[in-house]
Amino acid sequence: MNAKKLWPILLLLPVLLALALPRFIGRDAGPAPVVQCADPVGGCRVRFGDQVAQVRFLSNPVPLQPFELTVQASGAERMAANFAMQGMDMGPNRYVLERSADGLWHGKIILPVCVSGTSSWIMTLELDDGKRVQIPFVAKK
Repeated sequence: MNAKKLWPILLLLPVLLALALPRFIGRDAGPAPVVQCADPVGGCRVRFGDQVAQVRFLSNPVPLQPFELTVQASGAERMAANFAMQGMDMGPNRYVLERSADGLWHGKIILPVCVSGTSSWIMTLELDDGKRVQIPFVAKK
């Protein structure tokens, strides 16, 4: 095969890899289970498969004002929280939580404000190997 015929294939190869790679890396196990938490400030116990975690907001979430999220999950090696507004794309709002010396995971969260005035959010917590749960909550206005 000569070089003139090969260059279109070489240009197309990265595009094909970019489209196919997500299918092989981080396969989506489907939607995360939804766990109701009546009072995120008071705290809730949530189950990640066979692991239980205690989740708590240290204050009521208000758009554009920082609030702290703590998660107690013994044995977790990584923890992240994604925040999405219900029914509206507010862009990426992913926070990687940091483990403190006491074993709690901490994150300082700032939610964007929505011009429509909507305040219903879903927090998706993700542990280690992709174990996830969704926790709906309402931010104060």
